[in-house]
This record gives sequence, C-alpha cells and structure tokens, in this order.
Amino acid sequence: MDPFITELSPAEQEIIEDFRECILSSDSRVVESIGSFMNNQGALVYKQEDVFKYALARTKTHFTLHSMVMYAYPETVTQLKEQSSKLKFQKGCINFKSLSDFPLSEFSALIQLFAKKDFTPILQHYKSKKK
Repeated sequence: MDPFITELSPAEQEIIEDFRECILSSDSRVVESIGSFMNNQGALVYKQEDVFKYALARTKTHFTLHSMVMYAYPETVTQLKEQSSKLKFQKGCINFKSLSDFPLSEFSALIQLFAKKDFTPILQHYKSKKK
C-alpha cells in the first residue's frame, strides 16, 4: 500500500478510502493508480483514457484534490466556494488542512458533478498533443 495512506491515522485512512470509493463509484471511466503528481509522491491519480482527470494527495501542510474537470469547468465549484470557508480553491485544485474539512457528502456531490461533465474536449486536447 502507498505511504500516502499508510502514514495517515486510522480515522484519516477511513476518510481517504471513502474518497477513493466515491471517485471510483461515481466515475466509472477512470482508472486509479499511485504515482507522482505535482511533486507529491504517492498521490492517488485517476485517469480517463490515459489522460489525467483527478488526483488526491498530501503535501507537508495540507491535503489536495486536483481536477482537470474543475480546471475546464470552473463553475462546477461555485456553490461549494460559497458554502465552505475551510476549503481553499485554486484554478484546478481544492486544498484543505484536515480531511474533516471536506465532508464526504460535499466531496461526493462534487465528484458526481465532475463525472457528469463532458470530458471529451480535454481528452481530445491531450491526445492531440501526444501525436
């Protein structure tokens, strides 16, 4: 198992497992792997047709959810931005100090929204760059 998870407390491991299950059950098109993402070793990386879609990682100071869907469709996080003061938003990621700052119900609703968005333009863009 990946050090990102094994270094977490049992309660944090349970939350990460819930996040993982949520991503995989909400977005059946993604494949999970463990890798490096933005200098974060051992990140949980999710790809669709071999194109990056999401990542869950831990830095020295916070946890982070990266999303190409959020980057391409910034309106997907508008409501969550208005509701949550504990989440810090950037163009393509959400940072949070503690896993408890991002309740599973909010995480799940967001991932379900991301999964419904048309990812085809992003797939085409990145696949054309590989040619």
